[in-house]
Amino acid sequence: MENGLFWIASYPKSGNTWARCLIDSLSHGGAAPDLEQLHWHYPQPSARSWLEAVTEVPTDDLTTAELTGLRRSAYHALITETPLARLVAPGVRFLKIHDAYDPHGFPPDLTAGAVYLVRDPRDVAPSWANHSGSTIDETITEMARPDKAIGQKTSHWAPNAPEQLGTWSDHVRSWLDGFPGPLLVIRYEDMLADPHTVVGRFARFLGLPSTPSVVAAAVAACGFPALAAIEEAHGFPERPKVQNRFFRQGKAGRWKTDLTAEQAAAHGPVMERLGYHPSAAPS
Repeated sequence: MENGLFWIASYPKSGNTWARCLIDSLSHGGAAPDLEQLHWHYPQPSARSWLEAVTEVPTDDLTTAELTGLRRSAYHALITETPLARLVAPGVRFLKIHDAYDPHGFPPDLTAGAVYLVRDPRDVAPSWANHSGSTIDETITEMARPDKAIGQKTSHWAPNAPEQLGTWSDHVRSWLDGFPGPLLVIRYEDMLADPHTVVGRFARFLGLPSTPSVVAAAVAACGFPALAAIEEAHGFPERPKVQNRFFRQGKAGRWKTDLTAEQAAAHGPVMERLGYHPSAAPS
């Protein structure tokens, strides 16, 4: 759908926030991203505060199914530009998604396309463990659960509505094999290794400014040292309380020192499909 929504989709800790920073920078000629407003300009629609602002529906007592329906209503409000959506979410087209793909949750008739960000699951595990305050073993177990979801608390005090993930492998397959529209797959590791090429492709796919000068400026503005400096100076509303800082190292291959051989052995077939080599051994 022309002028539809773009889903910026990923399993947690796979570069979604980095991608939204790049969208913000590219949209403003390569300027430094506004971390304080990122969650409003490029929102995560499972956030109860955002859902309630866009729909004026209290989420206190809604079931998971009702919350999913409310998210669909919010998407329709963005596309049809209801007066309330124009007021609280003007021009919002890029949405942060952690759910596995489900056509009922992401209506094709409202969709312009999707970017699927993927990261070596062996690096996802220690990063997510740090993010959630869990051990690496606990996180690896969670990443292998077919019923894995985040935001499962039904209380209004839980900041997010549930997002269904499944296993890491199932999540990847759901988007790569199930999404029916234009899809750009970006590996986190490629963004690190060749940022100008990858960010240029990313910008063109989303219809954002993509001249070499803008791309170069955005890459510099969204490097991890630059983002960490902004966070240090101004804070970052999306940082979990268990973390001292959100933007840490942004490196690939740390699993080789963080994981044991047994911990690194999961998800082999899908890893191979994406160019990750399960046979690589930890140091």
